[in-house]
Amino acid sequence: MLRALVFLLLNALSTASAFATGQTGDPRYLVKAWIQRFDKSFDHTTRWCGSDDLCTLQVGEHKVQLKFFLTGDSYRLSVSAKPGDPARCCVFADGMEEAFVSTGNPHKEVLYYRLPAELADKGHVEFGTIYIALEDLR
Repeated sequence: MLRALVFLLLNALSTASAFATGQTGDPRYLVKAWIQRFDKSFDHTTRWCGSDDLCTLQVGEHKVQLKFFLTGDSYRLSVSAKPGDPARCCVFADGMEEAFVSTGNPHKEVLYYRLPAELADKGHVEFGTIYIALEDLR
């Protein structure tokens, strides 16, 4: 149910897709990204991505990067907070700063805060969830 709701919300964002900012060159993907924090607040954006292998989006105060592989069907996803933010986000469930995405559209990943070394043994502290929807324009 939640997945269907998120998909509908991300799909609704496409109505503004013709006005997506940052388009350069020939667009290959329409990328819709939604970050829902643990407290249920959220930010979202829609952007065109060109034919190069790196796509960077600004979602609220977070920088989201998608590094596409040759096939274009899979990518590495990373999310980072603005520099100097005391509550540093984001790592994935495995503690890594990048996640490999090979299936699922829309795709979702749970994000966690980066804990300082002295608190690393306390486990994960959830930041929220990122949802990514890609539309291949080719």
